[in-house]
Amino acid sequence: MKFLKTILFCIATFALFGSASAQRRIDVGAELWVEPSQTEAEVEGWVKTMADSKMRSARVFLMWNYIETAPKVYDFHLYDALFRAAEKYGVEIEATLFCTHAPTFYCKKYGFHTQRHVLYYSKEIKALSDDFIRECVVRYRDSKALGSWWVLNEARSFKAEDPYTIEFTQNWLREKYGTVEALNKAWIADYKSFDEVKYEKAWTGSGGFAWNVPHNDWIDISRDILAHTFAEITKTIRKYDPKTPVTSNPADFFGSLDRYDLTTLRGVFDIFGASMHAAWQLQMMPREKYAYSTAGICEILRAHAPNNRFWVGEMQAGNNIFSGRTPICPTRDDLAQWVWTGIGTGARKVIYWSTNYRRQSGEAGEWGVFGFKGEATDRSLVTKEINEVIENNNDFFQASKPELSNITLILSPETQRMLRHIRKDYVGVRETEPNSQVYTTFHWFEALSERGYQPQMRYFTDYEWEKRGEGDVVVVANAFSVPSSVVPRMVEFVKRGGKVILEGLVGFYNENEVCTSLSQFDLEPLVGGVYEDIRYRETPQYFNIEGVGKLLGHAWHPILRATAPTARVIGNGAEGAVALHNKIGKGEVYWISPSVSMSQLSKGESGELSHLADALLSEQLFKQPFRFASHANGALMRVLRSGNEYVTIITNNLATPCSLKLVAPKGMTATPIFGTAKFGKSGKLTLGNRETLVLRWR
Repeated sequence: MKFLKTILFCIATFALFGSASAQRRIDVGAELWVEPSQTEAEVEGWVKTMADSKMRSARVFLMWNYIETAPKVYDFHLYDALFRAAEKYGVEIEATLFCTHAPTFYCKKYGFHTQRHVLYYSKEIKALSDDFIRECVVRYRDSKALGSWWVLNEARSFKAEDPYTIEFTQNWLREKYGTVEALNKAWIADYKSFDEVKYEKAWTGSGGFAWNVPHNDWIDISRDILAHTFAEITKTIRKYDPKTPVTSNPADFFGSLDRYDLTTLRGVFDIFGASMHAAWQLQMMPREKYAYSTAGICEILRAHAPNNRFWVGEMQAGNNIFSGRTPICPTRDDLAQWVWTGIGTGARKVIYWSTNYRRQSGEAGEWGVFGFKGEATDRSLVTKEINEVIENNNDFFQASKPELSNITLILSPETQRMLRHIRKDYVGVRETEPNSQVYTTFHWFEALSERGYQPQMRYFTDYEWEKRGEGDVVVVANAFSVPSSVVPRMVEFVKRGGKVILEGLVGFYNENEVCTSLSQFDLEPLVGGVYEDIRYRETPQYFNIEGVGKLLGHAWHPILRATAPTARVIGNGAEGAVALHNKIGKGEVYWISPSVSMSQLSKGESGELSHLADALLSEQLFKQPFRFASHANGALMRVLRSGNEYVTIITNNLATPCSLKLVAPKGMTATPIFGTAKFGKSGKLTLGNRETLVLRWR
């Protein structure tokens, strides 16, 4: 979009004059909730409580509807007290500009709510918001306590009927299609002008052969209006403060891959962040996989973030008896596991929700890391311990970076977008719901982690295909939709020596829901073959893969045919060929069309998938400085490096003990810096229920 590119150019121009400075330290902090019923003494007391527990980062909401008490009348007294206390006790303020929820005297639409996670109602509200942003930024930009500006909170929704959305939608369509006649032809519509276009439920309809083009455009509009709003707010911030880092905390990465344009947002924010609440975002995975979920979301952020700079924007720190999809109160072991997993994946900061409690209405008395009157809890004590460990080993952590393998798991927003359309009524194979590609990719992540691999994650179109090749491996699981434009990039990647592993029904459609097997199969130049037929079987089928053995597929049973002289059949089932191996230039492609990951996921197991990974990827595993000697069910390892030293973070996700053997570089000695599990020279280790051990290697 032209207007979005213009905004990004302006932001880049500001960044030239004052890019984000390096973060001084890694630390674990928390949201400090400020509301009108509090006093200045209470606010200072909470800051002191945080500082006493070594929590040196306090995220704070600057609430527009709290601060502007009458038109152009601003009451900052509690926030002034907060900044004074932060300067006094050495706490850094992460200031969240909650600037789209206007006071009700500007718009009655915002009535009856303390806060709503929606975008602007209109252009007029946006202009008033710019004034509020200016007041906040100018007031606090020179405070030595200011750490960063946060744009909104968990922004991902908007009202389709609001004037702001309608105008954006009409401009977006006008720019894409040029004429209303072209729009009508593409959409099967009969608009008289673009000004007539307003959201209709039919756009996102499914079943009854609902046309996919309006649906796909609306999903893309939803993605772009969010990026546009982020960019607009950031531009206003940098108009008055070009130096302080800007960030945000999107939520629900599992269910919103197609709503966040991370490639564009790299040009908006200095740092990426995301909310990772056990009761909300993590609960989409089973309870014993929350650390894998945390690590996986962190990998997505790290891989796409500017200069890999990211942090955990929100992590659940206390009970949620009445709020959240799943009730939970993290234990000290939970927090230790999740926090260290985030840090081990490269997060430079972890922010809890929250320090203190809301007093009234939603979330009152919930989510806090301390007791109701500021008492220490098992959660606050372990947080203090973690911060002390980081402080005492700051010579390592300050310059540390994740030690990663060259294996990258590919996420397909295009598949999620498509499945929202063709699967909205939950027909067909039950497991292929909109998030299925995310789930099976994360299951690969789990299976690899249980062997000690350190895989990365990347979106299809964002992987650096042109810059990568020999020694690099890409795994694509159940990406039913593959963008046509990516295929030639993948072919060139393989020619330079890259390896591609396709597993499940990859590429059955392109990004426009076209089944390309009916004409020229898009993936044929890559895989050297085609789908000949795809059959459904009520009983999952076993098949044999050369060099791997017998594996269990899922409900579908594809039949493949090799078409290139460089391709050969390496897998067969009861009904024909199911796997091909193709050589292109210096590289190779494995196409395993039955889904091992989906069959394993449905059974809650990972052993067969780990076995498949070992057979195809063991060369990469042995190149890592640290690995597990064999598959360790429930284990997860994160590795940091600084110079010639390492820190390994090993956790057990299970509610039962986990035993493993760690293989480490010869000549290195480990010193435990967190945790009490016994680790001997042989590398054998047993971790108890959700236990974490952190070792420093010299």
